[in-house]
Amino acid sequence: MIDSLPPPIVNTPNVAPPIVDSISPPIVDAPSYEPPSYDPPTLNPQPAVVAPSAPGYEPPVSEEDEGGPGRDLSMPQTPTVPTRPEIEMPFVGIVPLPYGREVALAGTTAIGATAAALLGKSIVEWLVKKMRPVVKKIMLKIKEKAGKQFTDYETQQFFNFEGRAPEQKSVAKRLAKEQKVEKARQLEVHLQRQRRNK
Repeated sequence: MIDSLPPPIVNTPNVAPPIVDSISPPIVDAPSYEPPSYDPPTLNPQPAVVAPSAPGYEPPVSEEDEGGPGRDLSMPQTPTVPTRPEIEMPFVGIVPLPYGREVALAGTTAIGATAAALLGKSIVEWLVKKMRPVVKKIMLKIKEKAGKQFTDYETQQFFNFEGRAPEQKSVAKRLAKEQKVEKARQLEVHLQRQRRNK
């Protein structure tokens, strides 16, 4: 029996790392990144005319226009047209923006078109719901007048519309005639009894 095993003996010679003098060290070409930067746009900070049709708008009057000797009072002054607002975008350049009135017109047109479409759809659905039974009833009446045979489904629809099937019409007419004849006969019998009793 052995109490413990002795550790193994490892012979490691003193070897220096290899020296390579003919290969140059590698060059790593790491990409560089520069985030894009641009100045924030200014949306027409000083327009030439601000809402000339707005109530209470008074155009600015300079000291020269207040009543100099060379001013022609008969000539109306035309307001200057506002410049279109522009925005400068990276990679695109200068992009013109719409005027406020154009944006308002597009918005109201879109709202009106959407409301008309939704309202029109609901009106059409309501009309179809109300007119479908009327059209079916008219078609069944035309088929009845033409004397054509009804299918089982058409008979059921006709029964729902009229309260009776077309085959029952002739039976109802015969019953009405028989009822008239029977009433007349009973009246005659009653009158004869009254004559006998007198």
